[in-house]
Amino acid sequence: MPRKARKYGGGGDDLNITSLMDAMTIILVFLLKNLDAEGNLLTQADNLRLPSSSSQKTIQEVLLTVVVDNNHVLVDNTPVIETDLVVQQDSLFIAPMVEALQAKREEEKMAALASGGDADSKGSVIVQLDKMTSYDVMYKTMASCGFSGYGNVRFAVLQRNAE
Repeated sequence: MPRKARKYGGGGDDLNITSLMDAMTIILVFLLKNLDAEGNLLTQADNLRLPSSSSQKTIQEVLLTVVVDNNHVLVDNTPVIETDLVVQQDSLFIAPMVEALQAKREEEKMAALASGGDADSKGSVIVQLDKMTSYDVMYKTMASCGFSGYGNVRFAVLQRNAE
């Protein structure tokens, strides 16, 4: 028996997996590095084409979403008014939307008081609009959010790749 085989207690036919472990470790690190850690924090409505943006800012958390599509205005996935009625009205105040948002704002205030947070802070809402939505509808939506106590209005956009 050769001297090397006697020293390590086996024949030379055993599989050496050290190089395979090195390769697997490199692949794992590569995949983890390329994994988008943020993921999608917001689910895009199916019938919307969001505008694109080159901004690098990201949202921290999503509490309330308002979706304005071609058919309805939705507050937390609940239809509150038809979009055609919003277009036809002269007032900035979209009454059914404001009622729904005020109810949500009161729930947020109660939850903040129960957890010891600041109930007087401005509420945050994320608005999803199609990129072809008229300025009038967008402005009425923003104004109604402001009337309801949501001072931080953010718009959902698709982030353009930085080149």
